[in-house]
Amino acid sequence: MNKDDSYWLKLAYVAFAALVALAFFKAFGTLGVQLGWTDRFDWYQPATTAASLALGVGAAFLLSSNKDRHEYFLAAIGELRKVTWPSMPDTRRMTMIVCVVVGIFAIILAVFDFVWAKVLGLLIA
Repeated sequence: MNKDDSYWLKLAYVAFAALVALAFFKAFGTLGVQLGWTDRFDWYQPATTAASLALGVGAAFLLSSNKDRHEYFLAAIGELRKVTWPSMPDTRRMTMIVCVVVGIFAIILAVFDFVWAKVLGLLIA
């Protein structure tokens, strides 16, 4: 584990806090519109912004406060440093293989569907 791993983990905690805060902000905004609170109360928007930020920071704090989880995340980042990513030509080649295999299976399923529809059509009629 590098010193950089701790930096990236802290950055991930900040991103997590921002995403949680955004989700709560959107949820509170939707709730306020549905219940008509945004029109009736002038304090609703600043209160939901503050509550969303507090919930986001609280969620990130709870996530980072467990020492075992923190060590697990650092170990996961260290393992990801060992990953060998494929080159661009390898990625293109493997993508083409996947597209061909998916196309073959799509044709096979289309044939089975056509045959099954004809057989059921004959049995029902």
